[in-house]
Amino acid sequence: MGKKTVFIKIAGLGIDVRSTVDFARFGDSGFYADFITAPASACDCRLDYKVSPPPELMPCDSFFESGNWRLFRSAGKDVLVVGPPRMDGVADNVSVFDPDYSAGTIYQKSVSELFSRFIDQFLVINLLSQKDGFLLHASGVVWEGKGICFVGPSGAGKSTLLDLFGKELPRKSLLNDDRLALRRSGGVWRLFGTPWYGESRVSSSAGADLSTLFFIRHSKKNYVRRLSAAEACRHLMVQALMPLWDEGATSRVLGIFEDLIGNVPSYELGFLPARSAVRLVKSVI
Repeated sequence: MGKKTVFIKIAGLGIDVRSTVDFARFGDSGFYADFITAPASACDCRLDYKVSPPPELMPCDSFFESGNWRLFRSAGKDVLVVGPPRMDGVADNVSVFDPDYSAGTIYQKSVSELFSRFIDQFLVINLLSQKDGFLLHASGVVWEGKGICFVGPSGAGKSTLLDLFGKELPRKSLLNDDRLALRRSGGVWRLFGTPWYGESRVSSSAGADLSTLFFIRHSKKNYVRRLSAAEACRHLMVQALMPLWDEGATSRVLGIFEDLIGNVPSYELGFLPARSAVRLVKSVI
């Protein structure tokens, strides 16, 4: 008999998933292998998965739309519809969440992926906004117990830096090359790996106290420059994955940027794709 209940932990957030089908049947089950832990009595979200049509939902105007998904409220629930509706007007993938995202149900027409497209990231973004945290376009490593975060858009060199550090560090110390989670806990900022990797296909559930933020770019020479608080804040606002569908949640995330910048040093890092860049980073830390 297969496993129909799994406990997934991402950035310290526990998600208790209960499915009507064997977890191994999902095409993305291996994607979360490093993030599955023993069940805990307390969790941040209890999530049911059902292969069935969604319940009848009262008509309501969408309050947020982006590309191939939309979010609306119906009968006190947040309803996430991913993908275009079928010919019969029913979407293939509908998720219904409590307003605080402590519980929800995913309805899918057929078994494919547990978290089709980006439902998992959507859920974690919402949960982090309540826990002094956020997701960030960044790669990161743990070096000598210190969390190092390399922030930048696609093409800035996040995967390159991860690969360079990977020549010296064990794989577990390579957190991710595309998405990281940052959280303030007990007055300390922590850096966590997530499952959502990029080119390097590297992800780890590990975490560490955040030592340094580097906002990165390719350059013709290696250099670092300490950033002002205003400069660092502008970079964060561009690279953070903000819960823009929720004004209150967005305000909370923006509100913790000042604390992050005030407690963690921020630098601009221009670098060559060579081991000399690793040496420079280490010298700064």
